[in-house]
Amino acid sequence: MRKEAAISLLLFYLFFPAKGQQFFFGNDLSYVNQMEDCGAIFKEGFLPKDVYKIFAERGTDLVRVRLWKDPSWWQAPLLQPAGVKPFYNDLADVKKTIQRSKAEGMQVMLDIHYSDFWADPGRQLIPRAWIDVAYDLNALKDSVYQYTHNLLTELHKEDLLPEFLKVGNENNPGILKHIPVDNGYDIKTNVSNSWSRHAALMNSAIKAIRDYSKDNHVSPKIAVHFSGKLSDQKWHFQNLINNGVSDFDIMGISYYYAWHQGSISELESTIRLLKQSFSAYDLMVVETGYLWSTKNHDQLVNIINIPDPSYLPVIPEKQLEYMIDYTRAVMRGGGNGVIFWEPAWVSTPCKTPWGTGSSHDHVAFFDPVHTNFMDNGGGMWMQAPYYDDLDTKKITFKVDMTAEDYPDGVFIAGTFSAAQWEPIKMTNEGNGIFSYYTYLTADSEGGFIFLNGPSFDSKEFLPPECSLYDNEYRKYKIDGVDVQYSFLWGECMAAEPDSVKVTFVVDMTGQDVSRGVFLTGDQTGHPWRIVAMTNMGGGIYSWFTHMKPGAKGAYYFLTTPVWDDYKTYRETVPPECAVWWNSDRGFAISSSDTIIAVRWGSCEVLILNNQFRDKTESQFLIFPNPARSEIRIRRLGHKYGEFEVEIFNMLGFSMTKVASGAVDNDIIIPIESWSSGYYVCVINNGLKVKHSSVILKPTY
Repeated sequence: MRKEAAISLLLFYLFFPAKGQQFFFGNDLSYVNQMEDCGAIFKEGFLPKDVYKIFAERGTDLVRVRLWKDPSWWQAPLLQPAGVKPFYNDLADVKKTIQRSKAEGMQVMLDIHYSDFWADPGRQLIPRAWIDVAYDLNALKDSVYQYTHNLLTELHKEDLLPEFLKVGNENNPGILKHIPVDNGYDIKTNVSNSWSRHAALMNSAIKAIRDYSKDNHVSPKIAVHFSGKLSDQKWHFQNLINNGVSDFDIMGISYYYAWHQGSISELESTIRLLKQSFSAYDLMVVETGYLWSTKNHDQLVNIINIPDPSYLPVIPEKQLEYMIDYTRAVMRGGGNGVIFWEPAWVSTPCKTPWGTGSSHDHVAFFDPVHTNFMDNGGGMWMQAPYYDDLDTKKITFKVDMTAEDYPDGVFIAGTFSAAQWEPIKMTNEGNGIFSYYTYLTADSEGGFIFLNGPSFDSKEFLPPECSLYDNEYRKYKIDGVDVQYSFLWGECMAAEPDSVKVTFVVDMTGQDVSRGVFLTGDQTGHPWRIVAMTNMGGGIYSWFTHMKPGAKGAYYFLTTPVWDDYKTYRETVPPECAVWWNSDRGFAISSSDTIIAVRWGSCEVLILNNQFRDKTESQFLIFPNPARSEIRIRRLGHKYGEFEVEIFNMLGFSMTKVASGAVDNDIIIPIESWSSGYYVCVINNGLKVKHSSVILKPTY
């Protein structure tokens, strides 16, 4: 092992003394050899550098590489530039990747697709060489066994045996189940949906590995791999075990926000559940990826296009932030590794079956113009100091510089950094917003200040009412949870958040939901697109999105996914809450997370249980909103007793101030005489910070 790699491994164990085993920071480098042949010159600091060395020195200790049995019959017909081999990801190419990875001290996970083409949830193509025995299970099992055993023999004799062997790739539908058409990558026939058959084939591969390992005194670990929504993962592994596949070491999962739509906290919960349910196995996220740009830099369409709304805008710094938080969540859940796919698939003149270029030019860790490693992006996610204490909490600082010039950039200084009060450059998120985040102990508190430039002399001047640290600086405090401080430059006023979570909920009790329940309106990303709502049980359906504070518009529910004869299936909104066009419901979004919950065809507002509302921020319902004649304020639950309501106009003048009185009664505030426009409703519940919402009285 190289000296540098040995030092990195030692540092790892110092950072993770409690885990008892290594956590793997992996990257899939399956495309690297081809990209180099296609003309890509990987650089660091704009100087050419061996790409495997770049990854190793940045903290990668595990390389994943895919293996196709015989990709020649679909790759060779692609007209590639001169000097490019006719096909890649065959055994010869995989050997090269393993050799180069091991030379830099990185371990290897061999991703055996048992196919000549991509194996994934949509296709599991039987290799061309085995099509004749596709319906003969015993013969196909023997082919799998012999192929796997011979593969290990071939690699081992060249000292290239991987430390990890993954049997199949994203085997949600099974394995070796489709016969391909003549082009090699489309499906002609489905051989079987039987999981007993799929299990027999997977066990044949696993037996070959165990037999070879026993005879040759080696011990590669075996992984199996499923993709899909986080809620489905437990079923996948339980189904596999129920069908007799249990002799493996690692549960491997794919999880991308763009395709699976789960939050990072849901990822952590899922991993914890899987570890509790299947404690005999390790767990790794063997495939994930996240974008740093929404632009497409070549002719080939991008395939990861939906960002996590909690990590906007889409910039390299947010790719890094997402991957750090993602990996910390995997660690906290009990996982043993994360593998990023595919950080070196850069844009070149080479072709795929779908076009010329890369589908990951906006995901790769190298800029698409110079192929230079971006040290402000996701390629830094493997750095060990980000993970030295998983009990720390994330603190984010933001400043709105819209009213200022900032030619030298915006900086922050404070007690939160190791070099206290040293200026640190903040990330430019665009539109005058700058941010910085770090991780601190759960009881941390201290001071900070924003700087318009790298010199401490350029610090903002604060009003006394927010100079709460040493009578000169802003103050932060972490009370055991992640926290964000967001301010206007030089002011005590908080800056508006970029977006808030908005949840729409409808009670469909007694309605015909055989076609599903749907929502349409101004809030669905593309105006008046029909979106499917999620069945939460008990007749309740929900859908959420993220929107800008102050957003307003119309919406309604319906029970059809298409516009054909939609009036037959849309709800009839009562006149008193049909505030848009005398036919549709309306929404107005506050500066905090918002829940809009009603009964189908009614103005009745739902009182929701805790799965729909935050326990500290959503204790009150304000309805109807928008409103014409009156506003009602209802407290959810009795935890905080009486409360006080005050409503201000947009000039800051108080319109009314009312105490709750009897805790079981709504507060009713007449607004018929008020002018049309926005109002801010502030509720003080006595114990927590004030809850505020925006109310709209529309013009009609």
